[in-house]
Amino acid sequence: MSAPELDRPATGLAHRTMGPVEVLAQSVAAIAPSAVMATGPALIVLSAGNGSWLSYLLALVTVVLIGLCVAQFGTKIASAGSLYDYVGQSLGRGSAFAAGWALVIGYLFIAMIGVVGVGIYGGALLEGVGIPAGATATQVVIFVIAGAAAAAFAWGGIKLSTRVGLVLEIASIAAILVLFVVTIAKHGATPDTAQISLTGASSDGITFGVVLAVLGFVGFESAAALGAEAKDPHRAIPRAVLTSAVVVGVLYVFAAYTSVLGLGADGLGSSAAPMDDLARSVGLAGFRYVIDLGVVASFFAVTIASINAASRVLFAVSHDGVLHPALGRAHARHRTPHVAILALLPAVVVVPAVMVLVGMTPLEVYAYTGTIGTFGYLTAYLLMALGMPIFLRRHHTVRARHWVLAAAAAAAIVYVTYKNLVPVPDYPYNVLPYLYLALLVIGIAWYFIVRLRGPVQTPAG
Repeated sequence: MSAPELDRPATGLAHRTMGPVEVLAQSVAAIAPSAVMATGPALIVLSAGNGSWLSYLLALVTVVLIGLCVAQFGTKIASAGSLYDYVGQSLGRGSAFAAGWALVIGYLFIAMIGVVGVGIYGGALLEGVGIPAGATATQVVIFVIAGAAAAAFAWGGIKLSTRVGLVLEIASIAAILVLFVVTIAKHGATPDTAQISLTGASSDGITFGVVLAVLGFVGFESAAALGAEAKDPHRAIPRAVLTSAVVVGVLYVFAAYTSVLGLGADGLGSSAAPMDDLARSVGLAGFRYVIDLGVVASFFAVTIASINAASRVLFAVSHDGVLHPALGRAHARHRTPHVAILALLPAVVVVPAVMVLVGMTPLEVYAYTGTIGTFGYLTAYLLMALGMPIFLRRHHTVRARHWVLAAAAAAAIVYVTYKNLVPVPDYPYNVLPYLYLALLVIGIAWYFIVRLRGPVQTPAG
């Protein structure tokens, strides 16, 4: 069967209007690379030490394995359903809904991270210029403004929202790279022997660092949600997914190396604001405001991108008769799934707002919502990887390498999931997997209730 026969009609979306740059922009913005570059190494160094750069390199290999699985589907299927449709064409309708619902959970909670990140760094930026912004009520106001603005961009058109996200990310990455280049110039071009020789790092520490590093890539597959809107989806989407993973992975390796070079493994691990401390260490104290502004922009971009992707998965699921038909409507003028966007907005804003109002710090909200969201991504990735060779076998294109690729990707995903669960983390992290499972079960239960009432269409069929 040829690829176009598997494509899902756009049904009101902006059919075949997105160029390759805009498709790539969706994946890049969904990853929020500059935000991860600014904060990720400080978390990974606690376990990996001088091997933090290697943790990111190994994580890159893991993510590329997953991306290659996505690419096998992307060359044959183009739809707004993303991994939902991919799994539907390989493992069947029930598994498809589980993957799609898990993916929506992932996108939704990462969108929450976005508004919380805007609150944290935007508040710090305002505090730095003398404007009080640390109060809980102020943080809630920032959450609401960030969420509403992101939804407005997503509503206004996919081209507009992806371009805004790309511009914000490029500006933010550029600011961080300036700081890194100055850091390397100050310390000299000679390689850091402590990092190259992995001084003090252990294999267990580095492999656990891989778990944290992989979390910095989630969302890289979101270009697949633009299958109905990309001009040449069977080329643009696989390229966007793999390009975003590789480019961002290289940036992460560079960020980890340079952050440790500038602050040392111990200094980076104890820093509450790594980029601010790094800027001060190289005599660019005033530049930290530029960095903070860039990180705010990155978090705002990931909120837009996550809403974009989640709304399109809901749009596709609705068209299969599983969710309310209103979620499958597209705006007549902007050609965006505006009802789905509006449906997502309350959760994106209200959940983090309630969490801070009951006494959690924004950093705690960031960590908790990010953990739950990551489980959603991992579930969808695993089902997609398991289904990939089955899909190719049905279309008579499977080869031995595809089975090996699927097994390697699935093993990597299972390992990352396992290391998030064992040893059992401290409270409340030991509860978060069960909260995620509860959300997943609620969705699956709804699916079976709907199915009992009548037939459900096969995704992308």
